[in-house]
Amino acid sequence: MFWENRRVLVTGGAGFIGSYLVEQLVGLSARVTVADNFERGRFENLAQVQGDVRVIEGDLRNLSVCEQVCKDQDVVLHLASKSYGVSYSESHHGEMLADNLMLNTNILEASRRMSVERVLMTSSSCVYPDDAKVPTPETEESILAEPEKANAGYGWAKRMLELQAKYYQKEYGMEIAIARPFNAYGPRDYFLEGYAHVLPSLVKRVLRGENPIVVWGSGNQTRSFVHARDFATGLRLIAEKCPDADPVNIGHDQETRLVSLLELILKITNQQRDIVFDITKPEGALRKSCDSSKIKALTGFVPAIKLEDGLPETIEFYRKTLDEIVLS
Repeated sequence: MFWENRRVLVTGGAGFIGSYLVEQLVGLSARVTVADNFERGRFENLAQVQGDVRVIEGDLRNLSVCEQVCKDQDVVLHLASKSYGVSYSESHHGEMLADNLMLNTNILEASRRMSVERVLMTSSSCVYPDDAKVPTPETEESILAEPEKANAGYGWAKRMLELQAKYYQKEYGMEIAIARPFNAYGPRDYFLEGYAHVLPSLVKRVLRGENPIVVWGSGNQTRSFVHARDFATGLRLIAEKCPDADPVNIGHDQETRLVSLLELILKITNQQRDIVFDITKPEGALRKSCDSSKIKALTGFVPAIKLEDGLPETIEFYRKTLDEIVLS
């Protein structure tokens, strides 16, 4: 009953994961406002809740906009970020750092000024260094080294987000939850050239007939993929049950090698292609896998959708939107 009739703001709510979270909140009778600049968010993502949510388009790097959208809200769920694939991020560290610092600082300060009861700040697994223990726990020892090099600017911004959240809670008595998501996938993901994360990028290459398919790095790097619907559930539960400014991972410890992921995509699409590994390109952390014991203990969360079950609908979504998105 936590969400019933609560006034809830979701920043980035028209985006990939945010739109699934908005759908869940509407289903729980929350009174939802979506704030999005629609650079990556899409009105189509909110089609199932059209008429049930208020939508405000604006740039959250502007503090006055943040104050406008946070006014009269009971809960703020901050998902908005500038987050692109490794090919973009590794050459734009300054941009990723500056823009995300502004977004995060403005939302926290606006929430404080508008007396918001509870805030969720969404961090990232990019805060962890390349050589982090795997599966990776949320302990202080896990972030003693610098964030992963390929996403350093983004990772530093997310570390600052977590530090700001802790300081704001201590100084102002705010109720703040912090989530550290690992790799998400699913329909509605964003996959324009140079901006996409690894899974949609591989799907796109297969669907548009690339041969050979070039994979950045060795192909042996591993990721733990969680469906966006499960991610939305994890974010919602952390916001509800963990408002103590203590980071909580969202994910699981099932690792998938990128070459195995590509082979699964080829199998589902009934395709045969040559695969080339470009080891001159950055591949990010060699392993990424989440120690999920904390989120299980605090919220009972366990991802429900297996990769082999969620990937076919994801591929079908990309196939249907091929002309509109993939080739744009």
